[in-house]
Amino acid sequence: MNCWIQEENAELWRQELQRLVCKRIESPVRIAFSLFLACLLVGIGCTKRTEKAEFQWETMGTVARCEAVLPHDLTTLDAQTMVTAIYDSVNSVFNTWRPDTEISRLNRAPADSAFHLSPWLASCLTTADRFSRLSAGAFDPTAEPMMRLWGFYRRQGRLPAPAELDSVRALLGQWRFSQANVLIKGNQATRFDLGAAAKGFAVDIAAHRLQTAGVENGLLDLGGNLFCLGGATGRSDWRVGVRDPLQRDRFFAYVTVTGCGVATSGSYERFVTIDGQHYGHIMNPATGQPAQGVLSATVFAPSALLADILSTTLFVLGPDAGHALLAKLPEPVEAILVVPGAAGNPARVLVTTGLIDQMTVLEEYADRYELVDWK
Repeated sequence: MNCWIQEENAELWRQELQRLVCKRIESPVRIAFSLFLACLLVGIGCTKRTEKAEFQWETMGTVARCEAVLPHDLTTLDAQTMVTAIYDSVNSVFNTWRPDTEISRLNRAPADSAFHLSPWLASCLTTADRFSRLSAGAFDPTAEPMMRLWGFYRRQGRLPAPAELDSVRALLGQWRFSQANVLIKGNQATRFDLGAAAKGFAVDIAAHRLQTAGVENGLLDLGGNLFCLGGATGRSDWRVGVRDPLQRDRFFAYVTVTGCGVATSGSYERFVTIDGQHYGHIMNPATGQPAQGVLSATVFAPSALLADILSTTLFVLGPDAGHALLAKLPEPVEAILVVPGAAGNPARVLVTTGLIDQMTVLEEYADRYELVDWK
């Protein structure tokens, strides 16, 4: 039954029903009308007011957006306060630009000292360590010295000398857990940067809090790191755009998804220009240089953190090693890898088998992008 009766009219309906049932019922018409009113009154108890919330703000060095259908006991202000507080708290742990954050204190910690991690940082680093091992180091949470050497923090790039690259590569992976939530650095100069994980981590926490508060349909977007709850208004799913890596302000395709995290890594996101050449910010730890050969990597995973980490990892690994990594994962993960085509040919869009039927390339891009089943 549709619960459409307004609560402010409920008492009038109750009074009318009482008048009718307490009076001698003399006609079939009155009986039918009484039953109809009774059925409507059952619906009064399930009437719920819902509110569609949409808000946007700047945080964690990017733009955050939230869209959600709120239950009757949650206001837009409640939802906004909840989500912004979560992002602010995550930022106070993972922000490498602020000296007072937990990760900055970890980066200053001396070698061989026991650093006690908060549950959030311990959880994120545990996941990062897992994928560092699975990818044979293609994902590395200690790439901060490499990023700094290339000038990505100053946005003033320079080509490092081979000896400099060897020096920073020697700092990678120089850490270990001595016990749960306790980390020891092997070298004082080893420094962490979880920029390829922190936003996904924040989105997951916010999505969980919204679900706990009764939100069934919503979209969280933190600088392109998404979590899709339920579906958009009037739909059972969300249509997520896939950005054109050659024209970043446009989308060349969309994918229909629900109940998953989404993240994209691309060389167009951050780069430095050195001697007229663009160098993307995603580093290949094996070479100490920006990763090459992939235009963008988009991942759809059970969590935004997993999608965030894997999009970076696949961008570094490329098609063959990337597909081999996906085959090893126990989690249900789908991905899109855009790679340059041969001279004069369209770019190739490698799409995992489970996703290819959910992806649509926009008509105006049909001759520029070739869909390939990434088997």
